[in-house]
Amino acid sequence: MNAIKVLFRAAAVAALVLAGVLPARAQTLTGSLSGTVVDSSDAVLPGATVTLINDLSGDQRSTVTNEAGNFVFAAVPAGTFTVKVELSGFQPVDTKGVILRLGEKRNLTAIKLGVAGLTEQVAVTANAELAPVSSGEKSATITGEQIQNIAIVGRSAAELLKILPGMVPLGGSNGAPGFNGEVMGINGNGDGGKQSALGNYSSNGTQSNALDIVVDGAHGSDPGCNCATSVNPNPDMVGEFKVLQANFGAENAKGPTTINVVSKAGGRDFSGTGYVYLRDYHWNSNEWFLNKVGQAKPQNKFAFPGFNIGGPLLIPGTNFNKNRDKLFFFFGYEYYKQTLDTGTLKSWVPTAAMRNGDFSNSAYIKSLSGGGVNTPPFASTGGIAPPGLIDHNGQVLLNLLPMPNIDPGVSGGYNYVQNVTFDQNNHQALGRVDVSISDNTKLFFRYNFQAERQPFPVGLWWRNANQVPYPTSVVADNRSHSATASLTKVFGSTLTSER
Repeated sequence: MNAIKVLFRAAAVAALVLAGVLPARAQTLTGSLSGTVVDSSDAVLPGATVTLINDLSGDQRSTVTNEAGNFVFAAVPAGTFTVKVELSGFQPVDTKGVILRLGEKRNLTAIKLGVAGLTEQVAVTANAELAPVSSGEKSATITGEQIQNIAIVGRSAAELLKILPGMVPLGGSNGAPGFNGEVMGINGNGDGGKQSALGNYSSNGTQSNALDIVVDGAHGSDPGCNCATSVNPNPDMVGEFKVLQANFGAENAKGPTTINVVSKAGGRDFSGTGYVYLRDYHWNSNEWFLNKVGQAKPQNKFAFPGFNIGGPLLIPGTNFNKNRDKLFFFFGYEYYKQTLDTGTLKSWVPTAAMRNGDFSNSAYIKSLSGGGVNTPPFASTGGIAPPGLIDHNGQVLLNLLPMPNIDPGVSGGYNYVQNVTFDQNNHQALGRVDVSISDNTKLFFRYNFQAERQPFPVGLWWRNANQVPYPTSVVADNRSHSATASLTKVFGSTLTSER
């Protein structure tokens, strides 16, 4: 038995084992394509051979029209296809550019075959959007090509929610959205700001925790709070991005609003990209308040180098997968080098005199704003704390606080203003292997890994603008692992199995 037969037999056994040990899920990653074949007089043509060809991988599936001239391809992955129709005595017809989106059921309008003559084959370009059937869902799909052509701030395709109808970004009292895509992170929140679209959008008036994300059929968020994206939908690793908002089928178990993401896959031709995205504080203007108090602009810096490559899996010097139609791979990697700031901290800290019990500068104290901090203490002793009331251990703790750095007369009553910068670096790797075991049996594996060291120099999740930095920052090492295996078996036009 040659090597390729051994490999595919092993892949089939592995898939059956996975199907036996993994729980079945309602989430489906495939759709269906149907149509009717007729002659020039619109009479139906039974017995015509219809072949569905995946333009990316070259994978083919064939069926025959029934007595009503109808055909159905079930369990079809999202992609662009060519539909070839052949029948003895008629001109073959190739319908190119047939696009099927994630989970869609679509019908190709009547395909007409002319009587065989001088022209041996007819090529037809399909409309980009076919007629949907069996669904009244409200949804929006953004393709990989559109993702590349729409400007976004950061490196998460979830940022594209802002362009969809019914999706309202949630923010604070200043009206700015809580999540703007700028910061990349596994944890949903941090001293660098909101780091996930989850928990920061309202869909059609629903609660912020009503938005969920599914990546290749697997849960892509923190199930404990649904507030973090542990699998980042990287724009250069996403093949399709679909948002289901209402009236979708029961096969989509999440919701009430679900982001469905499909990762990129390899094809019969090798392709790849290398890139780097840069943002730097030198190109930014300063904030109005920092200009007012004479503080420098935050020194944010972002560098996102990465690459991806995909194609057929070949072994040089052998006939393994020589037709490039059985085994494909895709691999993407990106590094997130981020120097972030905490936002403008405005607070009150004791002066050097106050740390030694001297509160005699009542005018300075009264210029401070905030509950209780503008009332001079020890009035009976001229603002000087009696020596017996000074706790030397307390002095040690006070000296861990930063010193005042701003005149409260120009800052609105604060004597400490600062944008603390810190590094929060991250990296992501995604690998996918697709196996065409037979025309009607398909298998894929996808694995995603992310890791970061997340500092909390000011506050652990509950930071507010009136805090001051810790003497030393709290550091969290965050990691996420996500794996998906999917086996699709087509038994016929009316029976399929996906696990």
